[in-house]
Amino acid sequence: MLLRFLTPFFLLLASSLTFSCKNLPNTIDEENSTVLVQMFNDESVPFLEEEFAKYDLLVEKPVSRPTYIYLFKFNSGKIIDSTLIKLLKKSGLVKEAQQNRNVQIRN
Repeated sequence: MLLRFLTPFFLLLASSLTFSCKNLPNTIDEENSTVLVQMFNDESVPFLEEEFAKYDLLVEKPVSRPTYIYLFKFNSGKIIDSTLIKLLKKSGLVKEAQQNRNVQIRN
């Protein structure tokens, strides 16, 4: 009796999980991974790109020119973001580095 009552509930739960998982991205875009980097000055940007060229680090756009914060893209197929951030922080050209995360509003 209990099984007859719970079966529709489990079917509904399974179908809703399947539907919500279909909406999740299933691949990581290795060409468009990004990090936020604060530099000491504007002139250091090309030198940083050259220093990290093996990870395809390129400036995508300035986020704040007065504080020298830039959005850089890199190839996450060559290095993961946490390792890149550690290396960036060790560079004499970088004041601060952090992950770039998109925040989405949940309903």
